[in-house]
Amino acid sequence: MQGHDRHRLKKNFWWPAAVSLFLTLFLAGCGYHFQGRETNLGPEIRSVAIPIFTNRTPQTGIESEVTRALVEKFIATRRLAVTKQSSADALLTGVVKSFSTTSVAVSAGIQATTSYRAAVTVEILLQRQSDGKILFKEEIREEWNYAVGPDLAVAENNKREAIRQIAVLLANRVHEFILGGF
Repeated sequence: MQGHDRHRLKKNFWWPAAVSLFLTLFLAGCGYHFQGRETNLGPEIRSVAIPIFTNRTPQTGIESEVTRALVEKFIATRRLAVTKQSSADALLTGVVKSFSTTSVAVSAGIQATTSYRAAVTVEILLQRQSDGKILFKEEIREEWNYAVGPDLAVAENNKREAIRQIAVLLANRVHEFILGGF
């Protein structure tokens, strides 16, 4: 190997090593980790009760959808057992504070609304049962667009589906806030 080739080899050798070192340090320092059984809660919290939420809106049944989605999310992930209130370590309660729909799309021809945006705001409270300490309190809002048309039954079904989708989004966010390690 000639001196010129050896110099070029030495010059280019540091580049992959520097990139590897940078990536190793960056990934180690960013807080990323694999999701396991750890939570933002103390080790004494192993179970939660989720009673039906309070509904302060005129939209009937919305509290049932939100509560059901939360129960299903906690059961599916198995990170906290969902139990009855008398035996739970923590109590997750909530209030559906608002529900609204807003027109988001109008047809060009007849100027009729073709799509609405449903929005739900809930207030969530997680309390330790043993001493009543508030572990988590947050107000969360989620939205979902849905189609409407001349058939009122279809529009109502689409609105109900939007509420179900919003409930799932809310459940995912609440679960992540409470149990996420980030």
